Amino acid sequence: PDPDAVTGWDKLRRMRNQLMVGMMALQALRTIEVQRANVEDLTDKGEHLVMLVRGKTKDRIAYMRPDVAARVREYLELRGPVPRDADGTPLFSTIGYHPHRLGRPHVRLCTAQCLRLAGLKRPGISNHALRHTAATLGYLHTGDLRAVQDFLGHADPRTTSRYAHVVDMAKRNPALFIPVKTA
Repeated sequence: PDPDAVTGWDKLRRMRNQLMVGMMALQALRTIEVQRANVEDLTDKGEHLVMLVRGKTKDRIAYMRPDVAARVREYLELRGPVPRDADGTPLFSTIGYHPHRLGRPHVRLCTAQCLRLAGLKRPGISNHALRHTAATLGYLHTGDLRAVQDFLGHADPRTTSRYAHVVDMAKRNPALFIPVKTA
């Protein structure tokens, strides 16, 4: 849903949800990484907004796309202050008079609702599919498996290679090379 079509808390809620989907689909974050994200993890490095992503086993640095970075800044300005918890100041919080960090189930629920409204949610399609999409498209458009490995925070290149396999199989599909005469 378009955040600019509404005002108040509805606008903030839509913006937050759209941003969480964007972080998963464009920055390849996992649900847990979205849930763990803190305002303190964001740093301006020259013209880039950089985020420390607290991963499953190790942390990594993510350079935000300019459009995502602009939306993060807009969201934080509109949202205003949120109290710190034991882990820091949550980047994504509940909306209302007593905001607090979203739990993983809430992140999943919000992003699943966005996928449903976009007509993309169906059985077997989870929020994690957004990360797979980012990885596949990242490899499709760069052809750089090592860059995609770093992008995803994978320690083992074999984990990342499945995305290359999907793209390469589509490009080398034998059906594409069967000559067909047209009348």
